[in-house]
Amino acid sequence: MRTHLKKGKRTLKVDISELKCRLCNVPFSDLNDIRIHLTDEHGKVFSTSGNGMIAYSLKTKDGMFSCHLCTDKFNSFFLLNKHINVHYNNAICELCGKGFVSHKRLLLHREIHGNDQYPCEKCKVTFSSVTKLKYHREKVHSPKKVKPSKCQHCSERFVHHYEKVRHLSEAHGMKIEFKCESCGANYKSQKSLAFHRIKYHTLSISCEICKKPFSERNHLNRHMAMHTEERNFACSLCTKTYRYEKSLKDHMRVHNPNWKFACSECWIGFSGKIKYRKHMAELHAK
Repeated sequence: MRTHLKKGKRTLKVDISELKCRLCNVPFSDLNDIRIHLTDEHGKVFSTSGNGMIAYSLKTKDGMFSCHLCTDKFNSFFLLNKHINVHYNNAICELCGKGFVSHKRLLLHREIHGNDQYPCEKCKVTFSSVTKLKYHREKVHSPKKVKPSKCQHCSERFVHHYEKVRHLSEAHGMKIEFKCESCGANYKSQKSLAFHRIKYHTLSISCEICKKPFSERNHLNRHMAMHTEERNFACSLCTKTYRYEKSLKDHMRVHNPNWKFACSECWIGFSGKIKYRKHMAELHAK
């Protein structure tokens, strides 16, 4: 192991797509199974601290990688490598309970729970995580050429992963989706998935009264109406008031069922989006 690990690394990625015992040629599909076999059948001794290896099956079919622990398929090793976390609990995030295959990946994950800013010392651009800062340095300031990623179906190569994903979709008709491991929602881009995770799965602020956590301050503000009982949204056609803007919009249909849009400034109702937008542009443009 030590001869294969780079300095500072504690884990080694290994391909088990053609895993077999070199002493008797018996095939295996799992590292733990072959370890037990070597101990029981060949008397080999292993450390009790673990094997320090992360297993992957790198055999592709139609240009797609498959997870050897489930049936999920991926168009790149980058996505397979990210997915493998769902099957391990070697390191647990104490803030959200997610499991990770290694402590290093847990440290990278913890960045989404903080509000720290990491500035680039060369151009002063700031980033929300060390990972994004490192990526920026390599792409913008590194004198070394970044190794391009090759398409599995043709000879095209790409510096950025998003370019490869777009190429696979446009040139080869492959539907690329990024799945949220927390709720199963699918998104067309990694950026959309990241925004979804922050909005719905990162609870960074809480109500001072009941301690309920929220991912966004506007969600907290709507929640506070439950404690204050303030009714700041009044109907311009009758005397009714409401705690929430959505409740008032629903109420406006009582006066006219055809109103699908309501102005939040003067609460005039509109049957179509074009008339609503024209009203907002002419009377409430900021």
